[in-house]
Amino acid sequence: LGPQMTECDYLVVGAGASGMCFIDTLLLHTAESVSVVLLDRRAQPGGHWCDSYPYVTLHQAACNYGVESRALETGVQHPELLASRTEILAYYGDVLKGWLAKGHCVRFIGGASYDFDAKVYVDSEGAQIAIKASKVVDARYMENDLPVHVPPKFTFNPEDINVIPPNELPSHIGRTAACNYVVIGAGKTGQDAVLYLREMLKVPAECIVWVMPTDPWITARDPPSPLRQITCMEFISSALEAHAIAGSPPDAAATSEFLQRGFQQLELEGKMYRIDPSVTPTKFMDATLNRRELEVLRACTPCILRGHGRVTSIGLNGELTFADGAVVPLPWANEDVMVSTTFVHCTAGAFNFSSSASEARRSIFSVERITVQEIFQFPGFCFNGAVIAWLECQRGLSLAQKNALCEQPPASRQATPLPLGPVAGDVGPLHDGHPLLVSLRNLRRWYKTPGMGEWLHSLRLFSLFMNGYSLDEGKALATRNHEALVAAGITADHQL
Repeated sequence: LGPQMTECDYLVVGAGASGMCFIDTLLLHTAESVSVVLLDRRAQPGGHWCDSYPYVTLHQAACNYGVESRALETGVQHPELLASRTEILAYYGDVLKGWLAKGHCVRFIGGASYDFDAKVYVDSEGAQIAIKASKVVDARYMENDLPVHVPPKFTFNPEDINVIPPNELPSHIGRTAACNYVVIGAGKTGQDAVLYLREMLKVPAECIVWVMPTDPWITARDPPSPLRQITCMEFISSALEAHAIAGSPPDAAATSEFLQRGFQQLELEGKMYRIDPSVTPTKFMDATLNRRELEVLRACTPCILRGHGRVTSIGLNGELTFADGAVVPLPWANEDVMVSTTFVHCTAGAFNFSSSASEARRSIFSVERITVQEIFQFPGFCFNGAVIAWLECQRGLSLAQKNALCEQPPASRQATPLPLGPVAGDVGPLHDGHPLLVSLRNLRRWYKTPGMGEWLHSLRLFSLFMNGYSLDEGKALATRNHEALVAAGITADHQL
């Protein structure tokens, strides 16, 4: 028998936050009825939430996450609206059911892998099925890397060294007595792992070593505005204010000085944290903490290993070899040290996007394909999918015009691959291709696109709308930021 055939208007590959958002906005704003096939290798919608560690929660308020047409926060129990993994997966299941209940022609196919070149997918039973789609939407291009799927780059002997992803920590409940833990990685996953060890497993701080290759700036999530998250446009404004207070030093943006002053200004306002007040962070990945969580992590400060970069290997006795050549033994003296020590791998780098890292960079819009990518900074995953779908629905715009409204940050400037893999989130110079400035230029373009500003300021996923900005206030902020950056000589006066 020959391969089966499926036909649709849109084939969306990837049922995570970006893919679900794209479909929802497409169905809301397209002028005609469309058929959609949604493919994912997982059995249900939800993307990386299907595979995340069970104690993970959203790091931002649920009122700013999900899809355009359906509130997430109504089904969330957490007082700060930090949706749990279970709540988010239930939400995406309800979103899919809601589309069908409204009569939309959407078919979800789980457990399937798609071959973009052959235009076929292999279903959960191994059958190869061809798909004829007017457009393919690649919504897995920016799929998060998770420790459960991406192995550590450091070397170790698995027969002697117990390395686990954070997903396995709940299995340690009730058996942590006389157990030591080494958490490798300081991003959101590493922070969550240390909090889980301290609060749920009740592991004493002295039984934890936390390897922190770089210190992160962390968004504060506290009263009086725990549901109000700092946005990229507000960050630019704060950095400009701090720059002016410092006397507008020339060439500040040529180093990390300009952005660092922005973080320090927000720290003074209680909107940004660092784990160790004596150390200047060099990374920002938009993780969030409240004051209580921060103090739990700060209690582990004596156990933090920093200053040596990333771990390259773990020796037979648990000693850690670092990128700078340093070899650091574990602090606890125990004859059975390796039997009782668990290393928690939190080094996948969520925003390294290894599933597409080897692929050529492509435009967002082409004749047969739409590739969902970052065109606006934090918070942005859901928002980016919605914006790209809204532009797809504007039939009066050509492909060239749509792509002009979707400038992307340039590809990494890294000349040769790093031996331990790529890194993301470094606080460095503010060059013209920096994602913050790309976001600002895109926003100014969107405000000049008929109807788009009005839509943005009705969209629950748009950062300025969620923080209470009216359309006029949003436009004014974007204009002030642009004019101040030009006056400071940080960016050119782009004619948009």
